[in-house]
Amino acid sequence: MTGSEFRRDSLAGFLRARRAALSPEQVGMAPGVRRRTPGLRREEVALLAGVGVTWYTWLEQGREINPSPEVLGALARTLRLDAAETAYLFRLAGQPPRPAPGTADLEVAPALLRLVHAQAPAPAFLTDPDWEVRAWNRPADAVFDFSRVPPEQRNLAWVAFAHEENRRRVVDWEHHARRTLAELRAAYAERGGDGDPAAARLAALIGRLRAAFPEADRWLEEHRVRERVGTEKDLRHETVGLLRLDQVVLGAPDDLRLVVLAPRDSATADRLHALAEAAEPQRV
Repeated sequence: MTGSEFRRDSLAGFLRARRAALSPEQVGMAPGVRRRTPGLRREEVALLAGVGVTWYTWLEQGREINPSPEVLGALARTLRLDAAETAYLFRLAGQPPRPAPGTADLEVAPALLRLVHAQAPAPAFLTDPDWEVRAWNRPADAVFDFSRVPPEQRNLAWVAFAHEENRRRVVDWEHHARRTLAELRAAYAERGGDGDPAAARLAALIGRLRAAFPEADRWLEEHRVRERVGTEKDLRHETVGLLRLDQVVLGAPDDLRLVVLAPRDSATADRLHALAEAAEPQRV
């Protein structure tokens, strides 16, 4: 079996499996009677996707067909595919995966918001794939002043350089700023370069940092890359003093990242309690 034959065979099996996993009720159709097989019929998928029954049958039979991105999108919607399944469908069909959507309209699930707030007194916040800070708890606002940063500038990498209070608070700021740039470069490369709209958004952010901050421009020329993982991070807050923190980065749905700064000692825990109590109620 050639590579293209294996790909078409895999596509056919994937479509059959996803069709069998859907009930008529799930797509708004009457269940009917005398169904010999579970799931939707081929003609029902073809009808809902707006394609010919014969053409769709050939697709499930692994014949040499080249569906357009528009048809693949219609099939993905009909079969209720999630983002990973949709990308898989496109690859099996020989098409580049759909560009990652913009993150401006991304809604944070209520369960994730509750998880962020439950980390208190540890500061915690959520970032999206473009490094925009999407939600935070009261301790995080007391430490990073997210609510005081204009929404259009509330990007984690931008705040690291542009927010003067944060720069003063971070012990060994240069080390952490360089680490941020290395992680940003790695994130850009993971997206495949400027041909991908999601990568282009990170490239634009890198360009803004270069233009606004000479040190960022200089450090980016070193071409260092680093995976975005946790680190020890110490802050010297003007109100409560030294905060010794373990920064932990966890994956979340929709490619969000939950960042938690856990106290490394009891003194830091006490200071975080005091800082959160003194902070104004947040607005997320």
